Amino acid sequence: MSDNDRNWFITERSEALASLMLTSRSDVAVESENKKDDGADFVVAVNSTEGPPTRLFVVQVKGTTSSDKGQWTENVKQLYKQGPYYLPACVFVINVRSNEAAYAWVAEPEVVERGAKLNFFEHPDFHSLDRNAVDHIVNRVRQWYDAIPRSSKTQAT
Repeated sequence: MSDNDRNWFITERSEALASLMLTSRSDVAVESENKKDDGADFVVAVNSTEGPPTRLFVVQVKGTTSSDKGQWTENVKQLYKQGPYYLPACVFVINVRSNEAAYAWVAEPEVVERGAKLNFFEHPDFHSLDRNAVDHIVNRVRQWYDAIPRSSKTQAT
């Protein structure tokens, strides 16, 4: 297998597995952003009950054949220098040999007393990525968006 074929396989397989994990929830829609190379592979919509989706977050997917988390960190470090981010953003790293997956926040949503904020990191802090982790990510994003109106009110006064 040539390097181009190998890279294509790793990219396609890792993005397919990431999409499958995300869309295992009925309230999530995934839009692929492969047309551009701007650091976003997916724009993920957490569907609201009415109107077009406005609760979005960004996922960058990195495929690998290595189980070495040190190598994963090296492969994603440029994401932590990009920005600014205005939406929650995370990176999914997927080992296409073992289907092992992990995620790390690049711009982590946080609910604070007066509303919502994004926390930015210089280095990834990987966590196991499974169905429960996807639920946790989506719930964090949903709570963050729920807190934004409080942020707007405090800034207006």
